[in-house]
Amino acid sequence: MPNTEQIRFQTDVCYIESQGILKTPESTLKLNLSEQYILSYLIDNYGNPVTKDELLKVGWPDRIVTEASLFQVIRALRVKLNEKKKGDVIETLPRVGYQIREFTRETINFQEEANLSPFKKIGKKTAIVSAIGLAAVGAGIGWMKYVPSHTPTNYIIEKDRIGSNDITIVTANADDLADLRSKVKELIKGQTKKYGKLVTQNERVYLLKTDEFYSAAWCAVDANDQCIKNTDFSYKIATDEWDKFAKLVIDNQKVYHETPVIQTEYAREPTAVIYASYIDKSGIQSKVMHYFMTPTDNKGIFDFSMMSFIKDPDSGKFRSLAISASKAYIENRESQFLQTIKIEPEMYHWAYQPSPDYDEKESLALKHSCHFECQSSDKRPYYNYVVYKQPNLLLMLNEFTGFFWNNTSQGDPSISYSDHFSDLSPDNNKKTDK
Repeated sequence: MPNTEQIRFQTDVCYIESQGILKTPESTLKLNLSEQYILSYLIDNYGNPVTKDELLKVGWPDRIVTEASLFQVIRALRVKLNEKKKGDVIETLPRVGYQIREFTRETINFQEEANLSPFKKIGKKTAIVSAIGLAAVGAGIGWMKYVPSHTPTNYIIEKDRIGSNDITIVTANADDLADLRSKVKELIKGQTKKYGKLVTQNERVYLLKTDEFYSAAWCAVDANDQCIKNTDFSYKIATDEWDKFAKLVIDNQKVYHETPVIQTEYAREPTAVIYASYIDKSGIQSKVMHYFMTPTDNKGIFDFSMMSFIKDPDSGKFRSLAISASKAYIENRESQFLQTIKIEPEMYHWAYQPSPDYDEKESLALKHSCHFECQSSDKRPYYNYVVYKQPNLLLMLNEFTGFFWNNTSQGDPSISYSDHFSDLSPDNNKKTDK
């Protein structure tokens, strides 16, 4: 194996910049992208104060964030660098910014075995058997810190009927609502101009806009207004890549589910499988997530774990991205949607390794994973919303990932917990009971 450099801090934590990881004799921890950018910049500017404005630009090169985001990353780095007291590694300079303390550079022979995906190390006998076991691993790391919960997002929801299509638009503000309405009109105009009529027919469509991305989900429906098998799709679209998505819709391109080939072994069949497609400049085109849900002794509370994989553009196979464990709570509060599910993170572990095949700064898949890692490191709850349901299929909404279809397996906890869901109106009850 070729030699590489590591940075050893006074706390005996080592940073391998080429891999974006921190190492101790006991563990290896993957930093999210903002943490990597900021730590590397501080190291590159050793001996010089670095202002907060500089770090805000470095840590989030593609968007504008507040100082609160920077404080959160610095706090997370202090914990992950094992600072016994504030300033052991990252020194705060009042009214100026930050500065890295002394470190040493070392050349090491980086062993490939040390970086194997945890899924490749897990055999059938030691495979993941429950989210409880995963949570125990996370608790042992000791890098988690509680931050009070935020409340569910209050969305603007508008519904339209266009031809034989039902369209639901979900946004956080009136400007985004107007933008999506305008884009829907452009799609209809473009398709009508090309074919002489609207060729998209009998579809249930959902659209979302956030500051970071657009999200679209749809399925074709049958005579009973139920989604037809294998016609459920979801896309996450970078804000500057909408035209690519619009061309796909205008051309009425038919895309069908792939059968993912995943290089790993695990002992349990997933409770649900989610397949998401991305339109951005990263080269990461799709992601598959396997969800595992196990009821606890308390009604409405589940052990909840997730394994995610991204598709290799050359081989077509899916390689490990991340693994997480959480608790899921069925909320009884009134909701804008069919149901609100509160997720309390317990552990998040990156299995992804940097690749020259991807432009990681442009990747929505990696940005979303960074969001969830931050949520987990701070033990900060987040919310999933059930937007639509029918047997073996749920449409979920999350503010970080947008819409995603949750294809559930027969006779497992996802079916039992969906029985708790209450519909929005008598009309919805009639539709879903058909």
